[in-house]
Amino acid sequence: MSSTTLAPPRSAVLRAAGLRHRPALLTLLAVMGAISLVLLVHGWYLHNGLDRTGAGSCDPASAACVEKFKRYLHQYADSMPMLGSVSYVLGGVFGAFLGGPLLAREFEHGTVRFAWTQGAGRTRWTAGGLVLGGAVLAVVAALFGLVLRWWSAPLELMGGQFHPDLFVQASPVLVGRVLVAFGVAALAGAVLRRTVLAVGLGLAASVALPFLSEAVRSHYMTPLDEPVRAMTSLAVDDRWVLSVWYTDPAGNRMSESAFYDLGGDYAHLQSLVHDGGYTMHEVYQPADRFWPFQWIEFGWTTLLAVALCVAAVWWVRRRAA
Repeated sequence: MSSTTLAPPRSAVLRAAGLRHRPALLTLLAVMGAISLVLLVHGWYLHNGLDRTGAGSCDPASAACVEKFKRYLHQYADSMPMLGSVSYVLGGVFGAFLGGPLLAREFEHGTVRFAWTQGAGRTRWTAGGLVLGGAVLAVVAALFGLVLRWWSAPLELMGGQFHPDLFVQASPVLVGRVLVAFGVAALAGAVLRRTVLAVGLGLAASVALPFLSEAVRSHYMTPLDEPVRAMTSLAVDDRWVLSVWYTDPAGNRMSESAFYDLGGDYAHLQSLVHDGGYTMHEVYQPADRFWPFQWIEFGWTTLLAVALCVAAVWWVRRRAA
């Protein structure tokens, strides 16, 4: 007499994956929640400082506003670089630490064969863990990105929302970067079967990806080129300035370095542009392209993460034993 083992439904596979990885998922939620609380409290302090100093409501093209913002940074923003650095690496850290042990730990502990003989098979067990882990990670990263963007809003007054350190903190790009770290770590865990190596490669991918993204980001759409009649050290209308060049009163083109070689302090150079016959030209991406750029980057990074997870499933199905 023979018996047939029925494959469990997909919901059962996902529930089982949730039980297996519940400690890691709960740790992710707890730490992200704690850091979000710190950012909310500190963010209230920073936003309140903008109102107190008047730096948040002045004209960024004026010299008085520049001085107000300098005073604001001196009084309120000393801790922003440290917290920003912590927040910058956190997403990639959790992507790597969640994806690395997902498969590698099963190989290291020898539990992989038991899991693969519970009716669903290696492909469904692997895919279930990746889908559940990736989905939870994406939701948590998206919520964390909302907190980060609100918290870092004061710095946008100086660097603009396209500043590399700020651009990667918005939810779409943050989700894509976290998922890539998760996918790299999961694939490395399937191939190398070592948790530490898998986590390390996931962290390396999370660190390297922003540099790659920054190198190609300006090419998502054709930049604009237009003359401006005022110089300011603060971001004007949140545009992303890619390069600057000048023309003298005769209309001859000058490089930025040649213009600054004219001498004098910053106020003197401002006066040359304002009423001295010199014109500054900016090659830039306008502010209204911020969200299209976010979704473009989210799109290709998410596709990359999906490809990495598919490769992990393929490796487990074809090569793992």
